[in-house]
Amino acid sequence: MAEKQSEKMKKMMAMLSQTRDVELTCDEVFAMLDEFTELAAQGEDVRQLMPLVQQHLDTCPDCRDEYKVLESIVLAGV
Repeated sequence: MAEKQSEKMKKMMAMLSQTRDVELTCDEVFAMLDEFTELAAQGEDVRQLMPLVQQHLDTCPDCRDEYKVLESIVLAGV
């Protein structure tokens, strides 16, 4: 039990260490996800063009899952 709590604490501390002064909410990221996905599919450097979206995807599993689904749809249409 203590081991599980320790692991959860490590994950939480890792997430906290990645927080920034300016962050996007899930709703804000969702509104930009189409554009982000299209740019990524075109080979653009989305980390440079949309760093706050990328940062959010790096730390939010729900939005990252949504991005992966959208990415697979866009790539299937290429």
